[in-house]
Amino acid sequence: MDILIGGGGKVGYNLAKILSKQHNITVIDSNSNSLNNINESLDVLTVLGDLRETLTYNDLDKNYDFYLAVTNDDETNIISSFLVDDFTNIKEKIARIKNTSYSLSSINTKADIKNMIYSYTITASHIEKLLFFPQANNVKEIISTNMFLLSIESEIDIETETLNEDYLKIIAVIRDEKIIFDENKILKGDLVYLICPKEKKEILKILAPSCKETIENILIFGADPLAVEIAKKLNKYNLNIKIIEKDTTKAHKAAKTLQEEVMVINSSFEDENLFRSENLNTNDISIAATRFDENNIMKSLIAKKYGIKKTVCINNNPSYHSIMHSLHLPVVRGPKINTIFKILETIDSKDIIYEQFFMGFEGKLFIKKIYFTKTIKLPKENAKFIIIRNNQLIEIKNEFQTQEGDTLLYFNTSGNRLWIENL
Repeated sequence: MDILIGGGGKVGYNLAKILSKQHNITVIDSNSNSLNNINESLDVLTVLGDLRETLTYNDLDKNYDFYLAVTNDDETNIISSFLVDDFTNIKEKIARIKNTSYSLSSINTKADIKNMIYSYTITASHIEKLLFFPQANNVKEIISTNMFLLSIESEIDIETETLNEDYLKIIAVIRDEKIIFDENKILKGDLVYLICPKEKKEILKILAPSCKETIENILIFGADPLAVEIAKKLNKYNLNIKIIEKDTTKAHKAAKTLQEEVMVINSSFEDENLFRSENLNTNDISIAATRFDENNIMKSLIAKKYGIKKTVCINNNPSYHSIMHSLHLPVVRGPKINTIFKILETIDSKDIIYEQFFMGFEGKLFIKKIYFTKTIKLPKENAKFIIIRNNQLIEIKNEFQTQEGDTLLYFNTSGNRLWIENL
């Protein structure tokens, strides 16, 4: 496919890096340094120009399958989505948007943007799901099903078959930074991936018996827009939420936005006296939601030191993902990574096959609805195959007879989708 990317920053660069392996990519940016970095490391076309200026689009090709507006500025992304139509034919447009107030307007229809990705909202929604699965590290909905893909750090040693039921299946275990799809035993400290519906979540207590069954008291580190969006999302559940921010301007702005519904404390994260005087160690969960992964790691470790058992790190840089896991810190994707994942999943989810990521960038889940009865043979690879039939989970290990209405889940680390495409 031919894909045009507006913006050569971190999001644009990473999209170009991944998509250029299979597609023809053109990147537009006004920053010559960003384009030089792209030209030095990627095999893509680049255009130097301001996305808000019409002259920038004069030399573009006549047709593109996608336009991805992913600069760090909402208005630039929206304006460019209007302008690009005057100079080239775009089949589908996707725009990265931070300001959620645009969702209340019809700007997406007017600009013919099929998918407006509200990056802060996506991250806040991932945090929100932890309220319903308090033992989990991370929660993802499996599209077109009532199932959820969960990761949870095991506190016990247990045989895998003890947990496998017709409504719950162990997908993979991460141990010593290795992904194991077919493991007979879960060990204490393993990160376990499993699928189950929300109504069967009680079984998770077997793996993490010390975790609280409900989350009521929440501590958020940072008062950047993402932290405020998380607080707004969680506040509708009438929880006790506190934000700590040492920057006075940010703290005052957050307090004004959240009013009296959320307590904003203008103080240093590292103040041990603060933890004691405000009883912050009694919180059920801490969420490190600053812009920098290094800060988020430090804040989470500090929270652990002072007695908060569940500490969540917002991950803004994919290279820190494995470090956070090695420190036993639950990881939730940050806004930029969520934007990248969402766009990649949208582009690669063709026809009746949907594609989702898990385990950072390492794991792929392919989802396909079955409309026929057929005997299928599994490919020989390190993977996991699950059929959802009548809300029950069936693991496939050999030849299998599909039925109309089945949903096939295909988990792998190779990224190979040819087998499921050819079914």
